[in-house]
Amino acid sequence: MICHTIDTAVVAELLYDRLLSAVCRAELAAAFGPLGGRPAAWVGLLCGLHDLGKLSPAFQALRADVAARLLPPEAVTQTERLSRIRTGGGRTDTRHGVLTAHHVRRFLLRWGATPDTARTLAQALGGHHGSYFSPQVLLNAELAVPDHGGERWARWAEELFCRTAELLGLPDPRAVAWSEVAIGTGGAVALAGLTTVSDWIASGSIRKATHAGSDVDLVAYVTVARDRAVEQVVGRLGWSGWRPAGDLGFDTLYGQQPRPLQRAVERMMATRTRPGILVVEAPTGEGKTRTALQATLGLVHRLGLAGFFVAMPTRATSNQMFDEVDALVTGLDPTLSVKLLHGTAAEYLADQRARTARSEPVTPEDVGIDGPAGGQDPAVREWFTKLRALLAPLAVGTVDRVLQGGIRSPWAPVPLVGLSNRVLVLDEVHGYQVYMSTILDRLLWWLGRLGVPVILLSATLPRKRRVELLHHWYAGARQCRPDEVELTLPELDYPHAVWLDDQGVPHVVQAEASSTNAGRLVDVVRLSDQELIGWVLTQVSGGHGVAVVHNLVRRVEQTVDLLTAAVAEAYPEGKRPRVVALTGQLPAARRAQVEQELRDLFGRDGSRAPEAGYVVVGTQVLEQSLDLDFDAMATDLAPVDSLIQRAGRLHRFRRTDPGSPPTLALVGVTEKPSGPTWPPYTTHVYQDIVLLRTWALLRDRRCLRMPDEVPELVDAVYSDPDRIAYPEAWQKRWRLAEEKLDRAQQDDTERAAALFLPPPTRSTALLDLTAHPRYTGQTRKPDGRGRRDG
Repeated sequence: MICHTIDTAVVAELLYDRLLSAVCRAELAAAFGPLGGRPAAWVGLLCGLHDLGKLSPAFQALRADVAARLLPPEAVTQTERLSRIRTGGGRTDTRHGVLTAHHVRRFLLRWGATPDTARTLAQALGGHHGSYFSPQVLLNAELAVPDHGGERWARWAEELFCRTAELLGLPDPRAVAWSEVAIGTGGAVALAGLTTVSDWIASGSIRKATHAGSDVDLVAYVTVARDRAVEQVVGRLGWSGWRPAGDLGFDTLYGQQPRPLQRAVERMMATRTRPGILVVEAPTGEGKTRTALQATLGLVHRLGLAGFFVAMPTRATSNQMFDEVDALVTGLDPTLSVKLLHGTAAEYLADQRARTARSEPVTPEDVGIDGPAGGQDPAVREWFTKLRALLAPLAVGTVDRVLQGGIRSPWAPVPLVGLSNRVLVLDEVHGYQVYMSTILDRLLWWLGRLGVPVILLSATLPRKRRVELLHHWYAGARQCRPDEVELTLPELDYPHAVWLDDQGVPHVVQAEASSTNAGRLVDVVRLSDQELIGWVLTQVSGGHGVAVVHNLVRRVEQTVDLLTAAVAEAYPEGKRPRVVALTGQLPAARRAQVEQELRDLFGRDGSRAPEAGYVVVGTQVLEQSLDLDFDAMATDLAPVDSLIQRAGRLHRFRRTDPGSPPTLALVGVTEKPSGPTWPPYTTHVYQDIVLLRTWALLRDRRCLRMPDEVPELVDAVYSDPDRIAYPEAWQKRWRLAEEKLDRAQQDDTERAAALFLPPPTRSTALLDLTAHPRYTGQTRKPDGRGRRDG
């Protein structure tokens, strides 16, 4: 048992600088500094003692035959008594994690620690199997003398505690100033998360490699354990403490001159030396992603971080981002591996023949909950696989993986710790509906508390929402509530970027849009459903690429059928435009095939449409998931920010004729005296009031001026709807739709609040993070929608 204690301790000590943020390390250093010795070694010691409760009759009775060979007769008698009680029945004894907490709390109180410190450290160690303990559970453990064994077993546990400290080069724990140790919320979360991860690594791979036996030179074993920990943590898992070196300037990284906003952000970020939050708002196609990646590498270098996590709204966008990030990182260091993390990542990597995982995955073998080797609960393995996503130093994945870290759940400290020493990049934050945004806000509050740099990207972020995002991160950094934050932001021209750190002084840069986006005009026309097919045939002639975006799969299917028939009638075989469908309901293999074909034709370096032309008819997948460039587009009416996103797929990378604006055709709206109507079931996707506001703004427009009008349009719909003019005949429907939106938003907020983490306040205990745990897959509304709803 002492060998596993040592294994875990040296892994934790090695991970201390790699896995934990500077804020977490500073809190732990301040907490354990009064004890003398290195704070990292004290942290390692405590992590190693997570299984102290196994030194008890309750646990040893699981293998009474082994206990009979190794333990003194009086101890064997105790284990045999418990073993006989268990025969034929279920487990009724105290679990070893609870007994660990019992022992640690008792020792620390005896050695002078305050009750708060003793309780917090006991919880951090004892809860390594995913949940923490109520005062009643700990009281029951104290009273369960047959389980913990009384004073005899307590003496052995104390000897293990002190002997391990000696082996790690620390002073005698019984003779140090525990009365001066105070640990805050950030330090407690860091210690708890590090304990769990270190146990997983030591249990799953190190102990599997060799078994020390009962007669071992412990001094020599410490040296062996340290070498093995380096091999596992650095060599196999990739936690090498990578620092991007060399010239990290934009033009060096990408081999081209940066656009105005990219240059402005690069200059602003070059002097940032503290964690903070960066919000970049710019039109689609302006290069926000590359702006974020260049800023990310700079922050990793200057702040000494372990890496980054880039979170995308969908699997398809994650796949695209992975390709770009992997090329960038391996160009800097070919030995590095970027992980792609979502449910179908393995299939995508197999299709691309780009598997980058050189290491064996860490699995929680021998980390059973009070069970024999190999007997772990399946829930441990399933949840561990998801948690591992947030532990890879360099990763790209869906935003859901990140939002899971904001939900009360078993092992809640692990995702927070996994993110703590990295930059988190979140793309398309404008698109999250109230439910997702509520979870994100709570997560940002925690990330600010732990000192995690965050970069948020958006093309259409309402002014009010920008302030909310900044407030939540800053409140965490200042250890207060968001409603206690006072921030003053100037009026901002578009595009722009805002940086805010814990000093509370916003740094703002504004720049002209690039030549690709500056002064863009998009012609707006209105079509009936009956006119759509003829319009598409006209637009596709001459070998053009045309996109049709519907809000519902059934409309996609109807349009594809009608268009296929019309093409067959209008064109001879061999000269017909290609017509394809793209929805989220396609089989995975077919969807991947269509997406790759679209990227090859209409991506940044695409070859363009075939001579006969090309039409893709799809759902919001075309808006959210693919970085494409079309010549013309028809779209169902959608919220104004979604329409702007869709219009951003027109002449995105090149302008075939600068004097001829692209055309955006709005379909699916029928005007009636009482107000417009939409295709059936549209309001199952979008709130009626948001569509009404959007239509009131656009119904008389003949063009959109982008990017100049983007902030005005978005703020009108989401931040200041009272200034939207609409016909008096709409008034009743408008009022009812607003009331429906208010109820829906309140319901979504309450749904999210029922499962998100408690706030990172001084009074928040580890128990609060796992109390009433929820299923972490609930990162989106139960109906599966993820787009903004008001």
